[in-house]
Amino acid sequence: YVYAAFGPDINLGSITGGTDIISLFGAPSPLSPVYTGEIQQKGLGMSIFAFSPSGTPLTDSSPGDLICSRPFPSQPVSFFGPSGLTKYRESYFELFPNVWHHGDFVRFNERTGGMVMLGRSDGILKPSGVRFGSAEIYNILLKYFSADVEDALCIGRRREGDDDEVVVLFLKMAGGRVLGEELREGIRACVRRELSARHVPGVIEECVEIPVTTNGK
Repeated sequence: YVYAAFGPDINLGSITGGTDIISLFGAPSPLSPVYTGEIQQKGLGMSIFAFSPSGTPLTDSSPGDLICSRPFPSQPVSFFGPSGLTKYRESYFELFPNVWHHGDFVRFNERTGGMVMLGRSDGILKPSGVRFGSAEIYNILLKYFSADVEDALCIGRRREGDDDEVVVLFLKMAGGRVLGEELREGIRACVRRELSARHVPGVIEECVEIPVTTNGK
């Protein structure tokens, strides 16, 4: 879209990092090609990988938790305050011992070397044991249903007594649009075709608003 709207000479750079690290784990590079939906490079000095739930690096483009396996130049040593060190360790080192767990769910493209952001680790969906990020569903909506859907929220629901997690998709409809059974089935069919049957939302409902934080996330 950017190259079509503003021209091919734009230096487009997608990034991912964090306030606490004052840096980037995934960084742009004017020397590398840009691929749709990908962050081009690992940041300088960042030993980042996608980890499996058992704590091993994934090398086959499989999705996993974003980690940094070695110290990096801008790494903080603690948070402020009397309990700063405890909170710091709980935030980044609780899941994998001695490994920085950033809290993002990602996939590294073996062919391009780029990074694809799939959502937050704490928002991972696991229907029938398949782990995937909500961003995979959002990408389908953006690509095929942007004229109908203004915003969306995809969550996993597992109530007491449920045998499995159900993917639930809430939709804020675009102006004048109404969620009907035809659109529901269209979304389900598209998700099944583009992803898999296990990605298909079990529940799709309309809502008036999607809750966001004070900075719009």
